[in-house]
Amino acid sequence: MNRGTAEAQYGRAVAGLFVVSILLTLAVTLWPGAVPNPNWAWLIVVSAVALAVAVFAYLRPRLTRRTDPSYLAIVLVAVTVMSTGGQDSPFWPLYLLVVAGAAMFSPFRRVLLVGLVAAVLSLAPALVGPLTAHFIARDVVMIVLLGVIGYLSAFLSAEARDQRKVRELLEEIFKASSFEQGDELGSMLGGVVAVLRRLTKADYVICYLLSDDGQQLIPEASDISPGVPDDEAMVLRSWPVPIGQGVTGFVARSGEQVMTGDLEHDPRSVNIPGTPDLSTSAIFIPLKLEEQVVGVLRVTHRGTNFFTEPDLRMAEVFGRHAAFAIQNARLYAETRHLYRKMRVLSVTDGLTGLHNQRYLTEEAPRLLAEARASGQPLSVLMIDTDCLKSVNDQFGHALGDEFLRELSAVLRREVRSGDIVVRYAGDEFIALLVDAPSEAARQVAERIRLAVQAIQVGIDIPLAVSIGIATFPDHADDVDRLLRAADQALYVSKGAGRNRSTVYTLAVQ
Repeated sequence: MNRGTAEAQYGRAVAGLFVVSILLTLAVTLWPGAVPNPNWAWLIVVSAVALAVAVFAYLRPRLTRRTDPSYLAIVLVAVTVMSTGGQDSPFWPLYLLVVAGAAMFSPFRRVLLVGLVAAVLSLAPALVGPLTAHFIARDVVMIVLLGVIGYLSAFLSAEARDQRKVRELLEEIFKASSFEQGDELGSMLGGVVAVLRRLTKADYVICYLLSDDGQQLIPEASDISPGVPDDEAMVLRSWPVPIGQGVTGFVARSGEQVMTGDLEHDPRSVNIPGTPDLSTSAIFIPLKLEEQVVGVLRVTHRGTNFFTEPDLRMAEVFGRHAAFAIQNARLYAETRHLYRKMRVLSVTDGLTGLHNQRYLTEEAPRLLAEARASGQPLSVLMIDTDCLKSVNDQFGHALGDEFLRELSAVLRREVRSGDIVVRYAGDEFIALLVDAPSEAARQVAERIRLAVQAIQVGIDIPLAVSIGIATFPDHADDVDRLLRAADQALYVSKGAGRNRSTVYTLAVQ
């Protein structure tokens, strides 16, 4: 539940409390014989004020929560009760209801004040009537009852607020620590330890994760109080703990949580070099995934017997969330790795290892847009073998495939790292040359052509390729036209006897 939703629900609850009070007041007043001589003027004033508070609470829940109308509710109903017979008034049950409800809605530090105000107002009839033992006895009973209501309300509201606070803080951590960030797990665990230290008032909280070899616990995230010296904080943030060493190592090996009020006198304790030998209180929570310990959460405060059972339960809750963060981060990393692997396979030609036509379709528009924005040329080489059919017919497809792999190696070697080479079709290849004018592209094409002639695959057939060249912006202004221009130049090379390269401008002359 976010803060806006909680405030809205609070406003609706307070508004409902006041509306119910008005309706019950009017119902009791109008009931035949319940109130012999009702003071209608007073009842109208009280009802009008209560209705105004209800509307205000519904429309402005945030301001209502800050001002807390609990006392106003008690006073309004209490005055109505006292003016219609005190504890003999038919409104007395309503008074108890409003006091209990007000205590539930009040912040924890105000609950006792609400109970005190209620107790004082419950004694008001004794100030204007006879002080009888019967009346005093009833008042004592009512004060005790109100005390019990106040205590239960304080306990329940404090528990609910603490749980809501923890839930809201954890939601904020998970929202702020998006898995799209560079350090997904570190960011998530950093938020967890920071909030846990603040809630437990610890001097420092450290989250250790198991190393890849499973022999050490490495500090992955930490939050350390500004009161801890810098040199000590630096050691705490970087010191690895061997499995089985100290209480941290014991928890990692055994999987058991530990809360100690005097860590220095624990026989399992080992002092970290560079940190003072002081009496401290500590909580150690194992972080488990499917019953396997993957880390340890350590909460420490200087001084003995500082932490309580609620602190231990709080650390357990945050330990579960830390383990959940670790699990999600690992699943995300595995999914991302699998996606990248599938992505590579989807844009890679299985035979040659070059990019395929799908990759060209995705990357060519990007390269052309960059060339247009920078004002640099972009050249296309359309490459087709002149001999593959003869090799396949005379020596078999296995040797033909070997020739294609050798040709692919030549293409990779002759282009620059920023250029792109793809296998376009069976024996057609395309190279995109970044920042390469037509003449530079022609020189690359000639190097490729001569290198292909030198390929050795153990056959006596001459190995050769024909190449067509087109350049942006000289010959075309978009990808499709650029590829068509290079293809036309390739046909010119083929028609002119093969084993040559042709620039598009020459092809159309």
